[in-house]
Amino acid sequence: MKRPEYWNHNAAYYPWVRRNLKGKLRLLDVGCGSGALVEYLDEPGRSITGIDPAEKCVELAKKRVFRGSVGWEQCRLEDFSAPAESFDAVVFVASLHHMEAEAALRKAARLLCRGGVLLVVGLAKPSGLGDRLLEGLRVLPSLVVSRMHRAQSSEELGIPVSYALPPMREVRSLVHRLLPGAKLRQGLHYRCLLKWIKA
Repeated sequence: MKRPEYWNHNAAYYPWVRRNLKGKLRLLDVGCGSGALVEYLDEPGRSITGIDPAEKCVELAKKRVFRGSVGWEQCRLEDFSAPAESFDAVVFVASLHHMEAEAALRKAARLLCRGGVLLVVGLAKPSGLGDRLLEGLRVLPSLVVSRMHRAQSSEELGIPVSYALPPMREVRSLVHRLLPGAKLRQGLHYRCLLKWIKA
């Protein structure tokens, strides 16, 4: 079984992404960073496109994976040109908060074919007492697991980061409004996990 080349709070959810992509052959990775997720998901029969606005990230990604079934494009999602319903899956891992979320989710939904899946590993600030309690409960186990895996931060890997995080209440409201039937939950490593299947 494939393992990510490195471990951090984003790579911790690569197995969750892969489990939810069974049978999906045309994938779009939005904010592909260094290409680690695309490399992890690449397998025979799959066609994967990775996009990222950062030139350095796309250069790293091209060095990592250069098979014909994988394509890279340096652009923002809003500028990405592809016909509607081009993909079986659209994935955001720690990238949605870099964008205008509503516009990004609407475009992702347009790019998905019927039955396609949208997966988001996202970051958000706690909202309300329940979120803050959960945040406190996550600190110790997340710290222990991070030390066990010798976590490497995105900064150490040369991947741009943003700490301008939306409040969790806004994320919930947006998901409820735009993506009926979506499943949204909190993960251990300070991430929220979103899964939506286009009807």
